[in-house]
Amino acid sequence: MARKAVTVYLDIAAYQKLRKLIAPKTISRELDDLIKKRIAELEGKEYNPLESADYEELKREYERLLKDTEKMERTLKKRGTYQKLIAVTDEIEEELGTKDLSIVTPTLLDRWNGAKEDAHLFINFLEKLKKMKETERQLDKIRRGMK
Repeated sequence: MARKAVTVYLDIAAYQKLRKLIAPKTISRELDDLIKKRIAELEGKEYNPLESADYEELKREYERLLKDTEKMERTLKKRGTYQKLIAVTDEIEEELGTKDLSIVTPTLLDRWNGAKEDAHLFINFLEKLKKMKETERQLDKIRRGMK
């Protein structure tokens, strides 16, 4: 599929909200998908998102995230810090009453008595895991036909 940059004027608030809601998908991919869906609708055809390049990109992204998180988990387990970091994080989440990484992370860094690289690798792990779950939800929607 050939792609070309074009200028489109959009409401900034709507653009920013959509960008957050569709992550990790890009606005360009979303607009491309919406245009293809509308064209199919106008032509009286049924749009199949499984045929879209976006679906393939999501599958690749999911596989990459899965491999990355598995590798990080193995590394932390090999270093003997994975379970300790899980326990500290669970304790912090319970105390703060949230699982929001942006809130939990500073406390985790303050409380962790082990090597800082383990804490940072664990935080990277949690962030990638979050992205993986978002991608998984998007794949679920596509595969269930709820685009």
